[in-house]
Amino acid sequence: MAGPSPLLAALPDSRVRRLLRMARLLLTLETVWPSLVWMASLAALFGAVALFDLLPRLPPWLHLGVLVAWLVPLPWLAWRLRQARAVSWEQAARRLEAENALPHRPFQTLWDHPAGGDCALWDGHAARAAARLSGLRLWWPRSDMARRDPWGLRAGAMLAVVAALAGGAQDWRGRLHRAMVPAVELPGLGPDSLEVWVTPPAYTGLPPRLLRPGDAALPVPVPTGSAVLAVLSGGFGAAALVLDGRDIAFSRQEGGGQRVETQIQGGETMVVRQGWRDVASWPLKMVADLSPDIDFAAPPEVAERGRLLLAVVAGDDYGLTRMWVEFRRLGAAVGEEPLRVALPLPASRPKQFGSSSWHDLTAHPWAGLPVLAQPVAEDSLGQRGAGEVATLTLPERNFLNPHARQVIEQRRLLTESRTHAPGAMGVLDQLAVDPSRFNDDLRTFLALRTARHALSNPGFDLAEVQDLLWNAALRIEDGDLASAEQRLEEVRRQLEQALDEDVSGPALDALLDQFHEALQRYLAALAERLGTSADQLPQAGAAISDQEMMDMVGAMRDMAAIGARDGLRRMLRDMAGILDDLQTRMPQKPSSAVSDALRGLRDLAARQQRLLEQSHRQAQEQTAPPGSASRQQQELRQSLQGLRRDLMQGLGQEPMALGDADQAMEQALQDLGHGDWGAAAQAQGQALDLLSQGMRQALEDMAAGAMMGSAGLSRDPLGRAQPGGRGVDDDGSTRVPEQAEMQRARAILDELRRRAGDFSRSRDERDYLLRLLRQF
Repeated sequence: MAGPSPLLAALPDSRVRRLLRMARLLLTLETVWPSLVWMASLAALFGAVALFDLLPRLPPWLHLGVLVAWLVPLPWLAWRLRQARAVSWEQAARRLEAENALPHRPFQTLWDHPAGGDCALWDGHAARAAARLSGLRLWWPRSDMARRDPWGLRAGAMLAVVAALAGGAQDWRGRLHRAMVPAVELPGLGPDSLEVWVTPPAYTGLPPRLLRPGDAALPVPVPTGSAVLAVLSGGFGAAALVLDGRDIAFSRQEGGGQRVETQIQGGETMVVRQGWRDVASWPLKMVADLSPDIDFAAPPEVAERGRLLLAVVAGDDYGLTRMWVEFRRLGAAVGEEPLRVALPLPASRPKQFGSSSWHDLTAHPWAGLPVLAQPVAEDSLGQRGAGEVATLTLPERNFLNPHARQVIEQRRLLTESRTHAPGAMGVLDQLAVDPSRFNDDLRTFLALRTARHALSNPGFDLAEVQDLLWNAALRIEDGDLASAEQRLEEVRRQLEQALDEDVSGPALDALLDQFHEALQRYLAALAERLGTSADQLPQAGAAISDQEMMDMVGAMRDMAAIGARDGLRRMLRDMAGILDDLQTRMPQKPSSAVSDALRGLRDLAARQQRLLEQSHRQAQEQTAPPGSASRQQQELRQSLQGLRRDLMQGLGQEPMALGDADQAMEQALQDLGHGDWGAAAQAQGQALDLLSQGMRQALEDMAAGAMMGSAGLSRDPLGRAQPGGRGVDDDGSTRVPEQAEMQRARAILDELRRRAGDFSRSRDERDYLLRLLRQF
């Protein structure tokens, strides 16, 4: 019998041939499976180590040694793979026969051929063998890895690579490259120098940072959008900057150097690669620009005259650029534009800032309505942060003059609906008929007539009419005081803004001149309203005299000259508190009768003084009859009685001294009737003293009326808010220089200017002196 010939063609059934091929492949897989498992485990372990980015942290030569050690098993594994080629068809047949429990080796029967004898008998035997193979099936492959790896190291390698993929999948190319290419310095291949500059965006205010090779101990904080400039010279091959998974090629420069510029928007690592190796790498920590934070430091507070105190505290990681408070009317229609009130903020873009400022919103149409107030801050990127919402009623001004109240009421009705325009025109026509109702003031008359003419147009500008009516009501109520106060407030805010923006020199001096002029106008208007002069304001209840305020302005000029900006800010705040008290301590609106009565008292006292001088002369000369003097004294007494009635109506009471003055005048009349000039002069002198006392008492009564409205306001003698009061407390950190200190500072400045102008000194010294003087 000849030897078997394992040929697939000898198998009559195609299904059996296919199963035999699969059995041979399965045996081959089982043969190489242990080697493949070990190779896969080694590869998985290497991949895990690479993705964990551990190898670049080793010294370069140790990194290289680890790679060499990883390559040692490769020849043995390659030899094992070559042994897998010895699997034969007979081995595959034996596997199928064994798995299907087929006796007498039917595959071998089909492959054998008879050497002679009865061929029909052999064919029958082969047919029975082929029939046994008809139900042949192939089972799953067998593995003995449990015996070869009883500790399950292969599973540990797979778990390690899964964990590494979870943390390093985003930068897997860069990590694998760093693991496979150790940073071994080979002579002549590395660059001669490498500098990488990271420049944060301008809004951060941070300086550029120089990165050098080897400075990779800690992640480098990089603000988003930073510019990176890398300059490389020497080395072998073209360089590239690997950032956020992108390879950015260096450009060649004259002289053989290479350079690249780009922006950093993200990524965990920045790598400079030259040729096939990494020259340097740095871990990055991207720092996003956060939105600003802001909130009310205290709930919005309303002062006596309707001014609103807004105190906020805000912060941003790189600096604030704007702050404001948004007011929204409760129950307003969707899309209604809010009222935005800007808050003071230095131009230096502080990272933390607390602001406390007064605002007069009584002119706004929403005055007297409930609103929602929300502070908002903005940074250089335009990101905004908003604080908690506060609910309050927007303060409104209480007008005491009935005609001013009429104008304001029409303004309110027009704000609610344009359909009230005809009624408003009728009221304005009625007011304009008798200009004496508003003291024959031409500006008020023109404002009322202009508003009346505008309302006659169906498409009138509501904002313009509101502004005209508001200004007219203010002039009816306060005369020129309202516009003077508005101008003073504008200049004061300009001065505060100039201090925040570090304005100095002539520009600051010009603002101080404007403040001085506005203050003089304001004091004059206030004195006119009270029926007195500016130098008599303390007698009218003011906390400080006009001369003392002018001295404060002079001190502010001295501080500006020596650069004492903090002291200037403090004094400006004190001045604002004093000016606010100048009205809150005064009667809110002395009637015209009271003002006329005060003027009449001064005129009456002057006439009594002249009559007293005449009585003294006649007491010595006895040359004229007392008839004419008696008539004059009677007229003075009648005038006094009329003034007493006016003061009673205007103040609710009359000064007691005026009643005594009336009795003294009556006594003078009796003495003149008896021809006793000496006794008459004595009585007239007493009446003159009592008139002066009465005028002072009338002014004090007016001031007392205002003090009742400002009860509870804790102020010091200069009108400044005391700690714990309703004003803004000072923490004591701002020091106002004394007069002697300012004089010494001015002398030092003069000496610096003299030396800076001395051309006999060296250029370096004069440049240094000019730099010192630049801020002044």
